[in-house]
Amino acid sequence: GTGCDIIRRISEMTNSDQRQFIRFVAFDTDANELRELRHAVSGLFSVQTSQRMTVGQALDTNPVAMNEWFPKNPQLYNKPLTEGAGQIRAISRLAFDSCVREGRISGLHQAIDELQRLNSDDIEQAMRVVIVTTLVGGTGSGILLPVSMYIRNYLETHCGKKPIIRGFCLLPDVFFKDPSKSEQEKEDLKANAYATLRELNAF
Repeated sequence: GTGCDIIRRISEMTNSDQRQFIRFVAFDTDANELRELRHAVSGLFSVQTSQRMTVGQALDTNPVAMNEWFPKNPQLYNKPLTEGAGQIRAISRLAFDSCVREGRISGLHQAIDELQRLNSDDIEQAMRVVIVTTLVGGTGSGILLPVSMYIRNYLETHCGKKPIIRGFCLLPDVFFKDPSKSEQEKEDLKANAYATLRELNAF
């Protein structure tokens, strides 16, 4: 939910003139986080990557994930996707894959298309995309790379322009001051961040 919280804060800092040229798009597997954010941020575009099915049901429709990259862990199969990724990056990626294949990503398309119409007279202007996430949870760190690649491909294919994509990614130490976090939880946060950074480095 940290990415949603950052969107909320930035939207409060922008004035109406600035908002004319900015679109906020929130991605989350947690339906409750998105519902609260839609009440707080006017004009928000959102993409709920999850739907009312379990991890096992999503895997049944995605043999590539089942056979090639999703961890073989039957304990995860009964987890409802709408409850969020729960610190498990693979669940977020699985939910995003299903979201794209089923065409439930229109919120992102609408935001891009609105900005494209505003900038249609300035053919030299590259669209600037800023992706904000933590690297420690399940949702953001699990879809950071797929979302970045999807946005780049969509802009190049539909708008004929290469976007400027930047990422602001929060590292684990931001969350270490929380007294409720156990040492094991802190280790889990570091493991997620390390895995995401390794993937970024590989690309």
